[in-house]
Amino acid sequence: MSSLVDLQSVFLPRRQTTNVLTHALDYLRLAWLSWQLLRAERPVVLWLQLPPVPLLWVALLHRRLRQPDMVLVADCHNATFRPRWARVPFSLSLLNHCDRVLVHNEVVAVQAQALGVHQQRLFVLEDVPMLDAPPQPPAAPPALLAGRPRPWVLFPGSFAADEPVGALLAAARRLPEVSFVMTGRRETAARHGHRLDDLPPNVLLPGYLDTADFDTLFRASDVVLALTREDGIQLSVCNEALGFGKAMVLSDTPLLRRLFAAAAVMVDSNNPDALAAAIGEALARRSTLEAAALAAGHARRQAWLARYAQLQAELARPLNGKRATA
Repeated sequence: MSSLVDLQSVFLPRRQTTNVLTHALDYLRLAWLSWQLLRAERPVVLWLQLPPVPLLWVALLHRRLRQPDMVLVADCHNATFRPRWARVPFSLSLLNHCDRVLVHNEVVAVQAQALGVHQQRLFVLEDVPMLDAPPQPPAAPPALLAGRPRPWVLFPGSFAADEPVGALLAAARRLPEVSFVMTGRRETAARHGHRLDDLPPNVLLPGYLDTADFDTLFRASDVVLALTREDGIQLSVCNEALGFGKAMVLSDTPLLRRLFAAAAVMVDSNNPDALAAAIGEALARRSTLEAAALAAGHARRQAWLARYAQLQAELARPLNGKRATA
């Protein structure tokens, strides 16, 4: 977004820990860093990527005590409205103190309203693809794929609970001539019951990748998979694949079909046979799907810019003639 519009992006990474006390202390550290940053920068408009919910508490407190005219936009990813974060005290109710609450598709907008977010504050702004223009092949293949036979199929997952990991592993067994790469942390897989103890020999698990390695792997891949068991999830990998001009295989949910079907093979991703067949189809139609992905990426960027301009116009006209207050 910051490359398209006048936004300064600041990311404060959380330390990886499984200890509850260390986890809480790290949130206190990040809250203090956020408070100091807001005091120093005093932004006229502040966008918050949520979750984590404590970031909202810091921003509202800063506005109440130091900057009452600051415009506050809560950019809510799907997890904001799921039990882990929705049950945090004063999470959803405080969203109604923001000037706008952004969600990324109409399905989540309905969920947000059902959980108490006021309709007048909601605004749907879909994700924007970051175009790799012109698309560039990697200078050398990723090290983890060196010596592995092509084609290369990438599943940029996280081993989340909604991912059909078992079905994908079964599909990989049906395609021994294809090399599969599945990203994500093994500890997350264990937490969500995904079994990784009997992997097919053509499946690689590189773990969590930094941005440079991830981009190199993305560019080198022949087909990209975006798979979920749930509707309403607008997988970020879909827009990444459009940006890189990659052929896709997507779970056939109503939302993903509406947004991305023109550039993908849609499939029942809980069915290993169907998934294997869809991957084969995407490989056969690769050049056509790649061209469709680039065209869809450009179209979605133009639509996003128009929608963003609409949001800016709305932010210039406070609701009921006044700003939201904490």
